[in-house]
Amino acid sequence: MGTITYLGFPPLAAFIFAIVIILLQYLLGPFILDWIYKVEWLSADKIPAHLRDFITNASAEKNIPFPRFGIIHDGNPNAFTYGHHPGDSRLVVTAGLMEVLDEKELEAVVGHELGHIYHWDFVVMTVAAIVPLLLYIAARTLVYSRGGGKNKGGAVLIGVISFIAYIVSQYIVLFLSRVREYYADQFSGKITGDPNLLSSSLVKIAYGIAKAPAEGDSDKKNETLAMAGRSFGIFDPKTAGALALNSALSGGFSSENMTAAMKWDLWNPWASFMELSSSHPLPAKRILALESQAESQGIKPLYGFVTEKQPESYWDEFLVDLFFKFFPLAAFLAGVLFVIIQHKYFGIPLIIFGISYWIKLAFAYPRRNFPDAEVTGLLASVKVSGIRSFPATLKGKVIGRGIPGIMWSKDLVLQDESGFIPIIYRQPLGILELIFGLFKVPELIGDEVTVSGWYRREIGPYLEIRDILKESGEKIKCRYLAFQLFIAGLSTALGIIWLLLEIGGA
Repeated sequence: MGTITYLGFPPLAAFIFAIVIILLQYLLGPFILDWIYKVEWLSADKIPAHLRDFITNASAEKNIPFPRFGIIHDGNPNAFTYGHHPGDSRLVVTAGLMEVLDEKELEAVVGHELGHIYHWDFVVMTVAAIVPLLLYIAARTLVYSRGGGKNKGGAVLIGVISFIAYIVSQYIVLFLSRVREYYADQFSGKITGDPNLLSSSLVKIAYGIAKAPAEGDSDKKNETLAMAGRSFGIFDPKTAGALALNSALSGGFSSENMTAAMKWDLWNPWASFMELSSSHPLPAKRILALESQAESQGIKPLYGFVTEKQPESYWDEFLVDLFFKFFPLAAFLAGVLFVIIQHKYFGIPLIIFGISYWIKLAFAYPRRNFPDAEVTGLLASVKVSGIRSFPATLKGKVIGRGIPGIMWSKDLVLQDESGFIPIIYRQPLGILELIFGLFKVPELIGDEVTVSGWYRREIGPYLEIRDILKESGEKIKCRYLAFQLFIAGLSTALGIIWLLLEIGGA
């Protein structure tokens, strides 16, 4: 876009170019996703009978075509749909989802995806995405316009306003996406006749309250699967893995575990702030809406939701988190301001940045002991965020990739005796993460491992990997923290050298 403006093309050319790009993404996107995802597409007679009948009846009732149905053989529970319009829609579920949910719950999740198809959400969100792009082009065109004279200042001002509108519009599009999710949930509650089915599905997928398969059930489901052979997922694609937890409690649902897991969504101030940048609502809010829908349909809500009183305010931790999150930037800007005023000591901003960055890392990465923990125990933690973490060690089995079906997805999902949670792999260079995703992840899936790292929670919970110990004794380490410490030290050292040279030359 900037090149078009720089070459002197009229603003209309940039707008037309942007619309063409959007249309190409819309037209080619589904085919690209077909190529990216490792999906086994099933003919109608290969789909489990109960699910085939449900989709057939729902499609007939709502006058939508039977979607192309596929399965991704990955243990991370998820479902999503995509396409150009209802006539060529694709509906995909993972093997993990079919393993975790019972038949009626699986139908409720598929009903949610059918809701996206019925509401033409592919088209709605594509059209909505045009608005931020056009505002962005307008901002760049006006700010970097070659024109001069009296109109230049006015054009720049309008460009700045357009850029602000662009940022606001992005959040509006995300809000629209969250609204579409509520509508899809409502559709599922109506088409199944019982919103509680989707509520229990969301609780199982999002909070780890699913009962472990009874002895023999797993083999039966595997037999069924063997026979079976920006997308709209049941959760935000960026965090779907972080919302997949499976409790092994023999008694089935545990209201205590459910309540504990929901506390973060309901009480931690970070939850509402994180939701603003998410395409999906917080799970607790979706369940609240479904419980209201159940009551309106004359059905007793499944849970009655969380009645426990909040014991304290968590805003003090939130403000401390904010301080450490932005401390290096604020300190660096203060150093720059000092240099502007004094016109000397140019090394001070680098020194201040390096020291403040190291302090932030000391807060975000506590390096005391990494005690043994369980997934459900970590989930009960309310005082945790993207920057405030708990060191922990988990032992379990790697059951799938962070993003099911993406062959280069470098994150993993770990299952222990209490649940499963994503473990996030970070390295200083993206190429290292790509190599890990392509070549090391396939070796790890199915292995029993011991993982130490830092438990965090943003839209969903996850463990940021420090190291992975395989049964063979091989240890895989992440160097992301070491790289950040190096940056902090390098900045400090360069600042000190610069300052000493300046003082020595005075």
